[in-house]
Formats: sequence, structure tokens, C-alpha cells
Amino acid sequence: MKTLLLTLLLGLACAHQSSVDISELSGEWKTFYLVSTNAETISSKGWFRPLLRNVDVDEEGGTILFEFFVTIRGKCVGHRDRGIKLSDDRYLTSFSGKNEVQFVDVSDDYFVVYIINKDRSGNVNRIMGMFGKGNEADEEDFEKFLDLAREKDIPIHNIVNYINFDNCPASL
Repeated sequence: MKTLLLTLLLGLACAHQSSVDISELSGEWKTFYLVSTNAETISSKGWFRPLLRNVDVDEEGGTILFEFFVTIRGKCVGHRDRGIKLSDDRYLTSFSGKNEVQFVDVSDDYFVVYIINKDRSGNVNRIMGMFGKGNEADEEDFEKFLDLAREKDIPIHNIVNYINFDNCPASL
């Protein structure tokens, strides 16, 4: 009887753990919002401000490629950052230090990532980003993003709206 109960509990625990499916994520995306435990990181003078343009998921190779711009002294500079798959929904990348990127919510119109960034000085920042298609986030999706940030104890008063100031080209 104890074995049956333990098996049932283990099965329920495994079923409750969910990973998101990023297999259909390849394509064009834009940075909508970033929020960080360190507001300076994503501020106008911060060093973690990727303006995403494209994502390419290579499931067979276990990699993901992010193509994005950063603004340096007012100029848009293109970057490519290839991530190595750690698990179904986690990748390791190297933009502005070492990043563990976890996909926490994915839909046809947007996706949300939780990033643990260890910068080149050894400081650890927790960042959550919302990326989407089009020019704005749906209100319900935005509220979900805020809820996810709260769940990770990231202060939402540090949020930066990237939709309003992204003036870089549409592609690299």
C-alpha cells in the first residue's frame, strides 16, 4: 500500500513539473519588456539591453541562436549569441557574462524568459524578459508576465518598456 501511495505521489509530482515547448519558437521577435533585480542593468545606460530580432531553435543540435541589437553611443550594433541546451527549457548563453536562460511561458504571440546572469565582475542578476510579435503586448499577456516576475521575486517597479524606444533596424 505504501509503495502504491509513493508511486502515485511521485507520478503527480512529475506531472506537475511542466516544461514549455520551444520547438516552434524560431522566427522574428521583438523585445517588449525587461525587468531585473538590478534596475541599473537594464536602464538606458545599462549593459543588458538586447533588442531581439530573431530566434533560431536547432533541436537536433541542441542549440538556440538569438540575433539582436544593442545600442552603443546611440548606434545599433548587431549581435548573435548561441545558447547550448541544458534541458528542455534551459540554455546557457554568453551575452554580457554567463546566462542561464529558462523559457517559462511560450505562446504563438509572445514568450517569457527567466535569466540568471553572472556578469563579468561576478555579480549575479535575475532578469525576466517578455518578447513578442507585432508592436505591443496584449494586456492579459503583460499581466501574466508581471505575475511571473513576482513569482521570481523580481521587483516589478524596475520594469523597462522597450517597445517605445526601439529604433534599430528590423533585422541584422
